[in-house]
Amino acid sequence: MLVKTDLICDIGCVRQKNEDIILLDGELYRDKSAQSKYELTPEVRFVAIVADGMGGHKGGDVASEIVAQQFNEFVYNLPGKLSQEEVISRIKDWTQATHQLLVHLSSVNRELEEMGSTFCGMLFYEKMIFILNIGDSRIYRFRDGIFKQLSTDHSLRQLTGDMSIPNNIIYNSFGGNDDVYIDVKNISGQVFENDIFLICSDGLADMVSDTEIEKTLIETVSAQKLVDKAKQAGGKDNISVIIMQICQSTNSGL
Repeated sequence: MLVKTDLICDIGCVRQKNEDIILLDGELYRDKSAQSKYELTPEVRFVAIVADGMGGHKGGDVASEIVAQQFNEFVYNLPGKLSQEEVISRIKDWTQATHQLLVHLSSVNRELEEMGSTFCGMLFYEKMIFILNIGDSRIYRFRDGIFKQLSTDHSLRQLTGDMSIPNNIIYNSFGGNDDVYIDVKNISGQVFENDIFLICSDGLADMVSDTEIEKTLIETVSAQKLVDKAKQAGGKDNISVIIMQICQSTNSGL
């Protein structure tokens, strides 16, 4: 499987620092952009994650970086030939351990009090593909002109259906709550040639509607174009975007 990626992690127009971070294939990106191609064989492990930090005097950027680093190490150390159930179980155990790490660090350093982070993206492990989500960053799929959100926001607005609640009030995140859980879904066999996956922080999703994102992707598949749209709308938060294009495959289902 050949995957073409286009990413940007941008501070936006208002914030004084960038608390977002992107993890892609072992590399961390903050205040950076990159375009790459990857040949993903069944033996390759590949990760595309957006983490959006929050809280504390300087805790948000620390929290998101810790989460990204911890997940990169976790994936690197995963044994081979695990079953779907074993992979999911290990991801859930990692989630709890990482949450407790952030809680501990925030308890011993006043500058990191109440720090937390969202976590959203995709894991390619051997022949399996998983989507992962904690919080309100998002994963979308664009296929044959149809734009669909694959993740579910862990926000009070989504939970209650009350559109008067600000969308950035979330009830599930690393470090920011008493407990944490992760949505994990195996989408192996549901990924096809020409699919486009978009992983983004709420700095994009809150500023640019799904309809406008879809329209933009129809015109041009560009992370820069999406970031520009968010900035034109005010750029009130940090903006992280990963676009992944499935360019070719040997089978109709991957």
